[in-house]
Amino acid sequence: MKKYNVKDSGLEKIRFSRSESATATVIGAVLLLGIIFSVLVIIWVGCVPEWKNDAERSHMDNVWKDMADVKSKIDMMSIILASTPDSSKMNTSNPSSSSPQLVMSVPFHMGGGSLPIIGITQSSGILAVNKDKCIMSAIVIYNDSTSFPFNVSCGTITYASQNHYYVDQGFNYEGGALILDQGEQPVMMLYPSIRISKASSNQYNISINAVRIFRALYDSPQVISSNNGCSLRLTGIDYRHIYDSDEYENLSIERFVLTIYTVHPDAWKQYLSKMFADAGIDDYTLVENKDNNNVRLIFPKLDSTTEEPLKRLYLSETVIKAELGVGLN
Repeated sequence: MKKYNVKDSGLEKIRFSRSESATATVIGAVLLLGIIFSVLVIIWVGCVPEWKNDAERSHMDNVWKDMADVKSKIDMMSIILASTPDSSKMNTSNPSSSSPQLVMSVPFHMGGGSLPIIGITQSSGILAVNKDKCIMSAIVIYNDSTSFPFNVSCGTITYASQNHYYVDQGFNYEGGALILDQGEQPVMMLYPSIRISKASSNQYNISINAVRIFRALYDSPQVISSNNGCSLRLTGIDYRHIYDSDEYENLSIERFVLTIYTVHPDAWKQYLSKMFADAGIDDYTLVENKDNNNVRLIFPKLDSTTEEPLKRLYLSETVIKAELGVGLN
């Protein structure tokens, strides 16, 4: 029979205690890793998308400011060119010319929405010049059936976002207007230079200054797709008088027809409707043709009984050259 050894019993107890301690350490480490992993999963699934969404929304606010800056600077150029005699001579292709150059630059934030460490990828955008078409067509009809047609090929400056989390937005500058398109009904955020004012109790003045983004016949659209910064260089080319009814005092305007060909006819329809409503005029016809991408304004109505409602009509055009560049100049 084997004799009981107290010393061996003590060794077994120490070994068992150490085994329990090691097991508890391993279990504790596993539980801690599980908690850390769960927290990271909750942050990654629940928080990171919201943070990225907010970061991309902040970036879109910057893009909105960039596009609004484009309109603001073109409006400034229109005022300068309109007040400068022989404005077409201001910008010449002759490098040795001493003529002043009317040039402005707009930096663009093409991509954004990155987060340090946890979300370094960022969205991108597409900036394009004259990718879409916009044409303003006007017809002035006199009471002796004489008519004067005018066409302005306005061109466009567009930005289209490529976001990962926030809703994609498109900004379209055309004819002097800035339109926001984010998948629903496009909205005209900043208005063009189209004004209507009351001349007398039943007569009105209309003034239209269309902005044309210069494009030679052989030029293809300029397009940059990037998540880095780029710039848009604006050069004021000319301010051109197209038509002034005061120059035809012996003729009375019977009707004015304005047709705008655009990919956003509903935004233009909303704006024109609001403009006439604000002026208190309901003697007009406004028709949107989505199939042909145009909206047509007829003032006054075809069956109108109002005599000579349009006292003065003034049409002009500002010509701007837009060029894409690399880097936030």
